[in-house]
Amino acid sequence: MQVFHPFFAIFAEIHLHIMKLCKIIITILALVTTLVGSAQNLTIEWRAESAHLVTRGGYARIKRIDDCHALVYETRGAVWIRFSKDGCEAWSGPTEVARGEGYNYANSELLQLQSGRLLFMWNARPRPNTALPYKIMCATSDDGGASWSEGRDIYVAGDEPRVGCWEPVALQLPSGEIHIYFANEAPYIASSEQEISLVRSVDNGESWSRAERISFFAGRRDGMPVPIYLPHSKQIAVAIEDNGIRGRFKPVIVRSSQNWRDGFVAGNDLRREEALSPRCAVHDTIYAGAPYLIRLGEKHTLLSVQSTEGRKGGSHRFSNMQVYVGDRNARNFRNRSTPLPNLPMDGNALWNSLAQIDEQTVIAVMTVRGVEQGGNGVWTVRGKIVRK
Repeated sequence: MQVFHPFFAIFAEIHLHIMKLCKIIITILALVTTLVGSAQNLTIEWRAESAHLVTRGGYARIKRIDDCHALVYETRGAVWIRFSKDGCEAWSGPTEVARGEGYNYANSELLQLQSGRLLFMWNARPRPNTALPYKIMCATSDDGGASWSEGRDIYVAGDEPRVGCWEPVALQLPSGEIHIYFANEAPYIASSEQEISLVRSVDNGESWSRAERISFFAGRRDGMPVPIYLPHSKQIAVAIEDNGIRGRFKPVIVRSSQNWRDGFVAGNDLRREEALSPRCAVHDTIYAGAPYLIRLGEKHTLLSVQSTEGRKGGSHRFSNMQVYVGDRNARNFRNRSTPLPNLPMDGNALWNSLAQIDEQTVIAVMTVRGVEQGGNGVWTVRGKIVRK
């Protein structure tokens, strides 16, 4: 009969606990890799042959509505919409949504609400010598975009560019509450500061709250907000351009898990985070502004900027569109790709946006100038989602 020394029993017990601990650590590491590091394994391969001019105009966005896609943009002082039923390959003729006496309408954006209603918003910019105010406006359609309501004022700012308002974009929460975010100079008459403001609607866009500040960096300019909702964490994440966190404008994410009841995000707030991962961060002297943020499926996010990285000089007018892949928390953006890598150095791709077409495809939307072939205006490039 074999006799075991008590030491061996103790050793076996310790070994068993160590093995259990190792399994727990492995599980945690796998979870962290899935939640945080998954962006490392995904990139976008842009199809050069798909790049083409869609229409004259600029500042365009593509949004899915029901069983088709809509393209909204600005041109000739008005805001317009087109539709595609074949995955953004071909587009219908243009429909004018709104035009205003004494104004240039710009910064088109669109959101389909849970009710099916379409909410179209834009920036009303007064023409010179009119003494009219800058405004954020909207119109709605309850017939899929066939007809539109009269434009309505959502927010009214000052009558000079230094106290204007800019770049509205909408988000609807699962509760049904609708947000419109915009860049706002109006509160800062005596300075060049700018905040991100928010107005809310709880009645399907029929009425809107007073504006509230959600992001402000004292002495600097927060601009060009684009929000997304993160359902797994119940957070709102907003991409902005920030010229206070590190040199020239860089993409930053500000966030709230309490629907902004936790107050606005100040310059030193922990809820203000650089978007690009350290290994992909650009130099302080590089301009990387005008961000656009979307969710990419359930596990990733995509962020674009217009950037002077690798371009002619430092002026934003020579910027090209760059796209980064982030994790599902809208963090750790990396794996930079360029939809138009052969853009002439004297050209630009500005005021860009992104949309996901299907599980394998995304589309980049750009306002392109200075190309030798194809013409200036709104261009699209299709990209393949590649998992490595």
